[in-house]
Amino acid sequence: MFKKITALFLCLLLLMPLCASADDLSLGDVNNFLNTTAKVGPGSKANQIAVIPFSHIDGPKDEDLFYAFVPFKYVARNYIKYQVTFISCTCRSADVNVWSTAYVELTLPSSGKIGDSAIRTLSFDADSTGHYLGGFWGDSNPPPTAPNANYDLVKAEMIPYYIGKTYDQLKDKSTIDDFADYAEGEGRAEMTVDAVTGATVSSNNILRIVQALYAYHATDEFFDGDAESAELRKVFEAKKEVAASAATAAAAQEEAELPPPVDTTKTYQANKDDPTETVCEPGNFGPTCSAINSENLKQYLGRTDVMYIDLRDYTDYAKKHIRNFECIPYFGLIFNAEAANDPALPQLYGGSPDNPVPVYAESDEILEALFPKGKTIFLMCQSGGRVNNMMKLLNARGWDMSKIYNIGGMAHYAGAEYRSIVTDTPEIAITATYSFDGLTRIAPAP
Repeated sequence: MFKKITALFLCLLLLMPLCASADDLSLGDVNNFLNTTAKVGPGSKANQIAVIPFSHIDGPKDEDLFYAFVPFKYVARNYIKYQVTFISCTCRSADVNVWSTAYVELTLPSSGKIGDSAIRTLSFDADSTGHYLGGFWGDSNPPPTAPNANYDLVKAEMIPYYIGKTYDQLKDKSTIDDFADYAEGEGRAEMTVDAVTGATVSSNNILRIVQALYAYHATDEFFDGDAESAELRKVFEAKKEVAASAATAAAAQEEAELPPPVDTTKTYQANKDDPTETVCEPGNFGPTCSAINSENLKQYLGRTDVMYIDLRDYTDYAKKHIRNFECIPYFGLIFNAEAANDPALPQLYGGSPDNPVPVYAESDEILEALFPKGKTIFLMCQSGGRVNNMMKLLNARGWDMSKIYNIGGMAHYAGAEYRSIVTDTPEIAITATYSFDGLTRIAPAP
C-alpha cells in the first residue's frame, strides 16, 4: 500500500491524475487510507486531500489551466480550514520557481449559499491561531524588479483587502485591477499590481487561487441545497476534465517515439565538386541530415524527456532565442583548439572536436553535468556548425549519439510559425566572462 501511495503522489506532482503505475488508486482510496488506517476515526490522523483546477494568469495576462493541491481540509463549526499549494509565477526557471502555500479559512454562512461565504483568514505564514505555520510565500522576496515591494508589503497592504470578501464579491473579477476600491484603501494610494510584487502574476494569482478554492468549497455537502453551488460544481468538474485531457495529451506527446537523429532518406553534397549527393547515414552530425529541423521542431518541444540546449554565446542568446532552451556556450566554455596549451583559456577541451584533449582532470565530469549521458538532447546554435562540432566531441568522449540531435541554428527558425516561442530582444547587450573555479588543470603539453 505504501508503494501505491508513493506512486500516486508522484503522479499528482507531475499533474498526471490518471496514472496506471498507481494501479488506478484514487484520491478516495488515499483519503480512506490516511484517515482510517489508524482506526481512530476520520480526520484523527490526517485530513482530506484534493487536486483542483486553477486558472493561472501570467504577466502578459495569458491564461493556463494548472492544478493546485489541497493537502489539508478541516471542517469547523461555521467555517472550513484549508491549505492550498499552487504555482504563483511561471516566468522564471524551474530551479527558483517554488510553489506557494496559502492557509485559508472560508465561512459556512447561515444562508447555506456559496455566494455569502466569506474569507475568514488568508495567510502565507501563520494560521489563524498564530501557533502554526500554515502557509509559505513561494515568490521572490523582494522581487528582482521591485526591491522595495517585498512580502511584508503584500502581507500588510494586499492580504487584508481580501478578508471579509464573499464569493459574490470575487467571482466575476479577473485581476486585482478589477477592484475599483483597492487603491482607495489606506496605504495603497500609490500602489499598482506591479508595484506590489514586481510582476502581476503573484498578486493576480492570489485572486485566482482564492476563486479556485471557493469552487472546491462549493463541493462540500454543506452547500448541497444551493443552486449556485450546483452550477459551480459543474464548472469545477468540467475544468477538471479539461485539465485531465490536457495532462493525458501531454503524456501522449512525451511518450511519442522520437525519430532517429539522422534521417537516412535525405541526401547531402559531401564535397562541392561531387557530381552526385551522398545519402545521409547514422553518424552524420550535420544539420542537413537531421531528422528534426525547422519543419517539424514544434511538435517535439515542451517534452520532459528532452534537454534543449543552445550552444551560442550569451550575447547572441540574449538577443534572440527559442524559449526554454538553456544556453551553454560552446566556444566560451566547452572548446578552444588552444585551450590545452594556453593556461589563460578556460575551456574544458582543446585539440580538435574529433580528438578533444581534456584541459582539467574534471573535464569529463563537468561535461556530463552539462550534457548528461543517457539523456535525449536537442542542440542548436546559429547555423548548426557548432552543434556538428559539439556532437563530434561528445562522440569522442563516449556519448550515445542515438540520443543527440542537431536541430540546426537560430537562422533556420525565422518563420512566422516560431514567432510565438522566440524571444527577440536585440537591444540587450551582454559582456560575458567565462571561467571555471576550483578545477584541477592538467599541465599543458610541452
